[in-house]
Amino acid sequence: MAYGMSKSEVALIDVSEDASNSVGVNVENMLLCGVVFPATMTGTTITFDHSEDNTAWADVKETDGTDVSYTVSAGDVVRVDPSGWAFASEGWLRITSDGTEVADREIKLFFRRS
Repeated sequence: MAYGMSKSEVALIDVSEDASNSVGVNVENMLLCGVVFPATMTGTTITFDHSEDNTAWADVKETDGTDVSYTVSAGDVVRVDPSGWAFASEGWLRITSDGTEVADREIKLFFRRS
């Protein structure tokens, strides 16, 4: 859903399709700036994948080679520094839970224009 200079999108982890990866979310030339977790999640950490075509996915890594990850904070908003997502202002992002989710999970992502 677009709101002028920002938008929010839902990254759905659909257990009928995959128990840990969300569907791809088109970033539409915007930068990730926040994540809202559902009240219940099986996993305790999420990581990200990036794709230019919503088909071939690459892990998002820090400069030291570790996965970019956020700790699940059920029902809370996690602030994300958008400057770290400048590389991904085009294409798609996908979330991966470190746990096999036992039900569909909707994780809300907030984006803003740079």
